[in-house]
Order: sequence, then C-alpha cells, then structure tokens
Amino acid sequence: MKYLLIFFMLTFGYSQVTLTQEQADNIARNIQELQIKTDSLTVVDSLKTVEIDLLNEKLSLTEEELELANKKTKLVKPSWYENKWLYFGYGAVLSYAVTTLINQAGDVFNIFD
Repeated sequence: MKYLLIFFMLTFGYSQVTLTQEQADNIARNIQELQIKTDSLTVVDSLKTVEIDLLNEKLSLTEEELELANKKTKLVKPSWYENKWLYFGYGAVLSYAVTTLINQAGDVFNIFD
C-alpha cells in the first residue's frame, strides 16, 4: 500500500504541465471571451423570457377580449325595425304606392284627351 501511495504521488507530481506565458495569456483571453458570451446569452435569455411573458399577457388579453365580444353578441339584439321582413314590407308598399301614383297620373292625363 505504501508503494502504491508513493507511485501515485510521483505520477501526479511529475505529470504537472508548465505553460508558457503566451499559452497562459491565450487561456485567460479565452476565459474572458467565454464569460462575455455567457453574459450576452443571459441577457438574451432574460429578454426572451420578458418577450414570452409579454406574449402570454397579450394572449390572455386577446382571449378575454374574445370572451367579452361573445358576451356582447349575446346581449345585443337587433331592434324591431331592423327586421328583414319589415324591409320587404316597406319595399312592397312603396312599389305599390309608386305604381298606383303613376296609374292615377296617367288616368288624369287621359281625361283631358
């Protein structure tokens, strides 16, 4: 067991890698770039969550508006004078009155002949 412990200590002790200053600078630069990317991703993520919240709110308001419109259509009924059969009757009476007036005017002009 003692030899095994010495073996592991020597293995890990000699396996340490020494970096040059340029490599250390590259690693530090890469770490900074990754931190900037993660910060920008968190900003984008937070903006997307805000956008999703706004869209959910808009959806709920639209559903509420639709529900209110449905209630309004049930409550609003056409007035008695907005009946299509009544409009038909108005047209029929008007047509009869105009035709009768023209006939009477024609009879008046025939009397003087």
